This record gives sequence, structure tokens and C-alpha cells, in this order.
Amino acid sequence: MRILNIPFSFLLIFPCWLIAQERDGWSQWRGPDRNGRSSLELPTPQNWATNPPTKLWTSLELPSQDNGGFSSVVSDNRFAYLSLVWHRDEPTEERIVNDIVLRKMGARKVNLPKELVQKAEKDRMSLSPRLRGSKLDQWIDEWINENLDQKQQMTQGSLIASRFKKGKLAMSLEVIDKLFSIKDRVFPNQEALDDWIDEQKFDQDTSEFISQGVPPTKRMADDVIIALDLRTGKFAWKTSLPSLPTGRSSSSTPCISNDRIFAIGGTRIFSLDLKKGSLMWEKEIHEKGVASSPLIHDNLVIALIGSLKAFDSKTGKLVWENMDVRGKSGSPISWKSSNGEFIVCNSGKTVCAIDPSTGKTLWEGPGGGSSTPVVHDDYLVVHGKQEETGLIAFQSKPNGIFEKWRYPKLTRRTDSSPLVFKKNVFLIGAGMRLCIDLETGNVLRKIPAKHDISSPIMIGRHILCYEINGSFLQLLEADPEKLGDGQKFKINALKCTTPSLIGSQLLVRQENGIAAFNLGDFKPN
Repeated sequence: MRILNIPFSFLLIFPCWLIAQERDGWSQWRGPDRNGRSSLELPTPQNWATNPPTKLWTSLELPSQDNGGFSSVVSDNRFAYLSLVWHRDEPTEERIVNDIVLRKMGARKVNLPKELVQKAEKDRMSLSPRLRGSKLDQWIDEWINENLDQKQQMTQGSLIASRFKKGKLAMSLEVIDKLFSIKDRVFPNQEALDDWIDEQKFDQDTSEFISQGVPPTKRMADDVIIALDLRTGKFAWKTSLPSLPTGRSSSSTPCISNDRIFAIGGTRIFSLDLKKGSLMWEKEIHEKGVASSPLIHDNLVIALIGSLKAFDSKTGKLVWENMDVRGKSGSPISWKSSNGEFIVCNSGKTVCAIDPSTGKTLWEGPGGGSSTPVVHDDYLVVHGKQEETGLIAFQSKPNGIFEKWRYPKLTRRTDSSPLVFKKNVFLIGAGMRLCIDLETGNVLRKIPAKHDISSPIMIGRHILCYEINGSFLQLLEADPEKLGDGQKFKINALKCTTPSLIGSQLLVRQENGIAAFNLGDFKPN
């Protein structure tokens, strides 16, 4: 373990106003109460077009995506913390065709019926070289509209379009299939890889392209947590634990409780002391690429790691395991309704309510996927993975949990987590801004918008959300009549992450680090 420490004398002069403004900081995924909401109120916003939020600091360079995942930032009002599986490349004689290599080669599988794939490939190979520019774009749009249904257009349309634009230069699907057949295979050296390529009888250009496209390096990684001074962004400490490469899918956001931070890396779930970053305990996990963010409930650390597991927060001992909830990306929440207390988490195709003391499944309903559910009193709102589920609300009653309403929808992404404000449900994601009455299920407003995977947060009656893959921060009023209005400024956030609010500071993870912005003077909500 490698630990870098910096003195903490600055805590003596840390601004008290900042600590007072946010009771628990932004201690976990989706904020203090895990519902995306801050306890602050945003004053009347200034004109962001002429006077955008001020950038306070930018951190040292930090990896993301393939090299560091998509974890979001948390804070205890003193420091900003980030957990990541920090990847690096080291020279090697071995050759490995991994996910990154396949992506850089442009090797993507087409997931369409066989007959449709054959038609697309036949039409691609017969395209006239004279068809180019806007005329080619028009031809592609017409082909996609005529041959693909709505769901196929959303999931495969851009891939089919890119293959048409490459024409005869696009990699053949037969070559792509053969490359996927050796995904993650370790060849002892370049000669062994070239021997395999020769056996496939590829044409010379394809053979050279593949041979030169596999780098002479291998992936290495550490499980890392860093702490940054919240006032300046300066490095405070860093803890690194040797791990295994798991790629961009390791994107778990850590959580803070009782002067400890709890995180999931590439090979372990672990706990560190917040003051020095000292390792308190660690437990090996056997799932690669965990994105579920741990939840603290009483003395338990609960996370979806293949199955839903609860660990003792002081020792790391496994307390219970629920095999009904499966996956690696859905994050659990706690739900204290008038009819009981539950742990709720999305599984593959369902959502489950769990007894927090025993880990037993008490109820299971339609849902599923990566989105984090949200609760409001006796209501549970879930953004489900299945088209027929869509956005769905349940109500807890003395005799059980029952479906209240649902809004089926067909969208490419279902990762964004919903918000609830004044008995209205807001879904800012999946390519839309949607507002539904919590009690009746009536749609109050729906407009198309360029929001996708990232989950929004709320400050008082305002919604902060990323737009166009994190390029812009959008400010909206949580009013169905005003969802089409709002203002924005360019922020260049890392897509798939979510902003965090500590006092008047907005912490944003960017592609190469963390940035802090001042949003103005706040008052308690």
C-alpha cells in the first residue's frame, strides 16, 4: 500500500459557513439522503450566458473512462474524495486483444437478425462511390427507416450508418467475429499473434492492420482513493492498493460514514480512515467491473457485487447475502415507509425490497437495470430497464407493496435516476425531460432533450443536469410548465457521472480531473 500524507492544519481555519450549509456534505452517490437532493436553496440565478459560475480550482490530472472509470465525487465538507481503478500500460512481450484494442480497431458486432445483417452488408458492398456527402446521408436515413424498427434504430442505427459511410473499407463482420473469438486471449509474443493471423487467411491489408493494432503493452491497475483539499483542490493524500485491470466498467462511487470511506475497486471492497487514508479492512470480491455504489445502513455496508451483499462496516465481515438481486451496476437505497423499513435495489429485470436485518427478500416487482430508485414517504419510483416497465411507481401499504402506475417507454438508455419534488416525478434522461404526477401517474410534461445516462441533482426547487454527454450544465426549475426553459453553460463534465454539491461548491468530474465551481450564495431550504 502506498500512502501520501499532507498536514491537516488547514482544518483549523476551514470556513465554518461551508460546514454549516450542508449537514452531511455530499457523503455518497446521489447525496446525503441518496435521492439526488441537497438541503440548500438556490437564490435567483444570475444570467449564466453573461456571468457563468466561477471555476474555483482544477485538480491534478486524474484518469477516467478506460483508465479510471466513471465514479462521481463525494465530500465530507473538508475534502473531496474520488475512488477509481487507476490503469496504466506497461511494456510486455505478450499480445492481448482486449476491449480497448477492439474499439480502436472499430470492431463492433452488429446485433440484428441474420437476414437483416446480410441485406445491410450486401447493400454496403454495392454502394456507388459517387454517392457521398448529403446524398449519402439521405440514402442512409432512408435505408434505416425502411429496414429497422424503432428499437433497432435506437440500438443499432448509428453502427449501421457508420458502416455504410465507410463503404467497402469497413471491417468485414467475419473478421470482427474472429477477433471477438480471441478477445482477452494472451499470445506469448508478436510471432504467436502473427501465426494466428496467418491461419485466418485474411487479406494482406487486414492482416497488417490487426498485427500493428495490438500494442506491445499489458494493462496493470491499482485500487485508488484520493483526497483533495476542498478549498484549493490541492492533493491531501492518496492510497493505492495493487489490483487487476477491469476497464471503464469499474465506476463505483464511494460513501463516507463515521470518519471512514468505503469503496469498491477492481478486486476488493475496502474501508479507509479519512484522516490519513489508512486501510481499515478489505474483502476480496470475485466480480470484475463493479459499478454499484455502496450504501451505509446502520452498521452495514451494502452493495450489489454479483449478488446483494451486506458487510459489517467496522470489520468487513459478510453479514448477509441475497441471491435474488443480481448484477453489478444497480445501487441500493434505504426506504423507511410507514409500513416498514427496506433496502431496495434494482436487479436484472426486477426491483426488490429486502429486510435490512436478515437480507431476506420481502417483495419483488417489475423494474431492473442500472438506475437508482428514489423514495418519497410511502412511494417508490423506479426507472426500469424493460420497455413495458419504463418509469413505474409503487406504494407501500399495511398489507404489502403495490404498483400505483407505470409509464412504458422505448428508449436506448435507462440509466438515469429519477427525482421527486412536491409530489412530482422528474426523469431527466433517456433523451427526454419528463414530469409525472406522483399520486395519479398523469403525464404533466414531456419534451425531447439531449440528456442520457447521467443522473440529475436538485438544489431547492432547481434541477442541475448534464446535457449532450456532459458538455453543458443545465439549470431547470422543477416545474412542469418550465421544463422547456432554463439556462446552461459549458462545463465539459465526464459523461455518466453526476455533479456533487457541497455548500456553494459544485464538484464536477471531468475527463482529466475534478473541477470545483461556485454557484453563488445559498440559504437553507
